[in-house]
Amino acid sequence: MHSIARNIRQLSVVHGRQLSTTRTLARDAIKNGLVVGMFASHKLFNSEQIPQAVQDKILQEAQAQGNKADAGSVQLVLSPDLTQHIAVVGLGNESTNMSEIVRTAVANGVKQLKAKKISNINIAPMPCAHASGEAAALASYSFTAFKTQKAEEQLPTISSTDAEEWNTGRVYAEAQNFARELMATPANFMTPTIFARRVQDELASLPNTKVNVYDEQWARDQRMGGLIAVSQGSDEPLRFVEIVYQGRPGPVSLAMVGKGITFDTGGYSLKLGKNMDLMKGDMGGGATVVAAMRAIAQLRLPINVVATVPLCENMVSGRATKVSDVYTSRAGLTVEVMNTDAEGRIVLADALHYTVEAHQPQSIVDVATLTGAMVVALGELYTGVFTPSPSLWQHIDRAGTATDEPVWRMPLHDRWDAMLKSSIADLSNIGCKGEAGACTAAAFLRQFVDGPRLTPPAIMREQNNDESIPRWAHLDIAGPMEASTFEGYHHQGMSGRPTRLLIELAKQLSAE
Repeated sequence: MHSIARNIRQLSVVHGRQLSTTRTLARDAIKNGLVVGMFASHKLFNSEQIPQAVQDKILQEAQAQGNKADAGSVQLVLSPDLTQHIAVVGLGNESTNMSEIVRTAVANGVKQLKAKKISNINIAPMPCAHASGEAAALASYSFTAFKTQKAEEQLPTISSTDAEEWNTGRVYAEAQNFARELMATPANFMTPTIFARRVQDELASLPNTKVNVYDEQWARDQRMGGLIAVSQGSDEPLRFVEIVYQGRPGPVSLAMVGKGITFDTGGYSLKLGKNMDLMKGDMGGGATVVAAMRAIAQLRLPINVVATVPLCENMVSGRATKVSDVYTSRAGLTVEVMNTDAEGRIVLADALHYTVEAHQPQSIVDVATLTGAMVVALGELYTGVFTPSPSLWQHIDRAGTATDEPVWRMPLHDRWDAMLKSSIADLSNIGCKGEAGACTAAAFLRQFVDGPRLTPPAIMREQNNDESIPRWAHLDIAGPMEASTFEGYHHQGMSGRPTRLLIELAKQLSAE
């Protein structure tokens, strides 16, 4: 009797293991996934589109596991018919603006389903379809181009029934991923020549879009003494990229100028070795501007936009510009180079002057990983914005709010102009007091947009109410260029920000 009982127990254990193994294998074989949003009240968003049996299973599991549906949380549930992994993402309490919550929650859901090797993911309707589309693409990003032993990872096919708004959000996010890729690529694989070629490959065939790539001789013909001065220390030839998108008849509404230093050693004002690897992303302004232009053309926005990117390396050699050297800019102003690591403003100045003269835009925005001072001031969260135009600031601020790309308005003042004095040239490329570094960099750039400001007024004031055309803004993205976290839709490393903000800015200006 005892042996029979023992055999029965052993058989039960074996059958239990077999059942458990069968269930595990069945779950591992599931290739379909669903992302569903749930509020803290345990109400499913757009529940009428979810089968009742699935709703019942989700709510039953949520109650059993004490799921409070906190914003960004994820609970995985197996569908009643065992054909789907369902990521129930927390939306927290219902509110009027849920874009960032949706972006984070959907991204977390997609990441968990990716970890399950799900090949087909459907995202149920969300309170903000645009943010849901962005999350789908941003969460799918990875950069493994230089890994020889790659993990077996097949990117899932992601879809949604939210349709147009969801797809628009995805275009925004795929543009940011493109900028991420450009910035993350090592400098020996992203020289000025290669960058320019990538731009041609990605944008030249898009509707209403023309891409021009210019060489050093063109830069010399254009009197771009600053771009030539920075580039001459490198063996890699400079390039100047110009993208023209015409979405409607009429003048250029927006011009964007992106800093394109594909690697920055600091020149003779040599950077410290620590974190110099990040300088492969010193062309982040150029990358985000180019990526934004790709999305603008793909979306066929009814606006005329121009983008320019001066591309070169800032290196040390016998030909490199030295501290105290003087060059003549395209604007005709002479500049004394008091710090060769303040090279971004030098190449941007020539590009700004060219873009204003050649295209006469109504608004012009330059984007640059420009100053360490901005990192100290605002960290990696905020983009610092300098503009004398209240109306352009309002557009940028609204674009930042719409895309959850935080921006902060920084001061422009006559005092910053006075600090750019040089004893032997028209300007110095850095402030003479060693303070307000981000502010004096912005003041330097403004000299090349609406004319030189070499003689300070008797009474110095803040420059915060100037609507003269072109309206100008400088975006210092030295902080946001890098993400330090994998949380939500972020990916540690080069961030690709603020690409989505730039696309949204163009969209808003197209309605003017």
